[in-house]
Amino acid sequence: MGRTVSVRGWLAIAVAGPVMALAGCTSPLGLAAAGADVVTLNATKKTIGDHLVSAATGRDCSIISFEQSGDYCPDKVEIDRSRVYCYRTLADVECHHIPDPYRNGNTALASPPPEIRTVPRRKSWFDDATPYTANNGT
Repeated sequence: MGRTVSVRGWLAIAVAGPVMALAGCTSPLGLAAAGADVVTLNATKKTIGDHLVSAATGRDCSIISFEQSGDYCPDKVEIDRSRVYCYRTLADVECHHIPDPYRNGNTALASPPPEIRTVPRRKSWFDDATPYTANNGT
């Protein structure tokens, strides 16, 4: 009976081989930095470089978001789902901020779509920087 190896397994083997071959060519500091980068990527979904770029620009930059959406520093969006849910009653229509408040299994009438807003970006390192002016030797 043959065993199958997943795509991730093949990818790990394909990456591990060259990394082990190059391990003799790098310094221990380089290997430690690469290990720290891998740990940071697993813990926060960002590399150390991503954290530096995010702090410098005030935006949420990530190599993973670049892979998924093609945008390295996408704008964060906030989805407001606090809209009303309206139900048909015996003589009228009642609207509530929670779905099915009486738990009677009624389905909501056409509720409005959620409101999507972009979140203002954080302050970056360069927001308060004073512009450079030459003193012309004085």
